[in-house]
Amino acid sequence: MAKKKKHDEEIFKDDNENIEKETVADNQENEEIKESEETKNEEIEQLNNKLIRLQADFLNYKTRTEKEKISTYSNAVSDFILDLLPVVDNLERALSADDSKGSSFKEGVQMVYDQFVGILNKKGLKEIEALHQPFDHNVHYGVGFEDNDEYADGIIIDVLQKGYTVNDKCIRPSMVRICKR
Repeated sequence: MAKKKKHDEEIFKDDNENIEKETVADNQENEEIKESEETKNEEIEQLNNKLIRLQADFLNYKTRTEKEKISTYSNAVSDFILDLLPVVDNLERALSADDSKGSSFKEGVQMVYDQFVGILNKKGLKEIEALHQPFDHNVHYGVGFEDNDEYADGIIIDVLQKGYTVNDKCIRPSMVRICKR
């Protein structure tokens, strides 16, 4: 019986050792699992941050290209209208040169002028009001001064060439003479 007891104690010891080894192994596996979960969580967080940055970069890119597209279109329209302004000037000269009233030729030129200017106005063309206005170097180009008692100093007394803006951008300043006392 003593042998059996000794044998049972050895089995019990072996079982305890095995249980301890399994517990240590389980603890190591749990630590490894925790460490791998932590690294995976860190990886997920890094990937989320990258994704958020990428989305922000894309939105910035999208708005920037949209602004560039609008700017390019606006500049193209302004340049095209600027090239057509001499035609408007010549039509105005033709209308002011012919003094005959009721002439069908003058009426035809007036109709062409009105239609042409109407189309340009739809694209954003506006004439700069200059006559009897204070001189503004942003939209006026002073080509001469004149003594005049009727107007205050710095007031525009004559417009030699009309100026125009397209969508609030000056494409051609008004060429003017200014009162100087």
